[in-house]
Amino acid sequence: MNLGILFIRLFLGITFIIHGSQKVFSGFGEPMSMMESLGVPAFIGIILALFELIGGILIVCGLFINFMASGFIVIMLGALFTVHLKQGYMDSEFVVALLIMSVSMLLSYDWKKTIQLY
Repeated sequence: MNLGILFIRLFLGITFIIHGSQKVFSGFGEPMSMMESLGVPAFIGIILALFELIGGILIVCGLFINFMASGFIVIMLGALFTVHLKQGYMDSEFVVALLIMSVSMLLSYDWKKTIQLY
């Protein structure tokens, strides 16, 4: 058992649970307006918020880690290149850290297993 990877997985999952629940339980207003400001249909904001919340829960529980990490990589790349990168590294370093943690999850867990508790 690799305790370091477990801690990264738990931190990543909890972070996405917190950010996703903030968006979901506030009525989806913020993610919908963000998507509209980027020229993307507003319902994509709802899908992303739900994916962050549900994906975070699944990662913490050790379920579908590789699939959720793949989704988080796509979300973080989108956030990085559409919003954060033009603000400079200091404003995008957290997104980069979440991206690297997601890549670590993708590389560290077995695709053949859907349940991985550690």
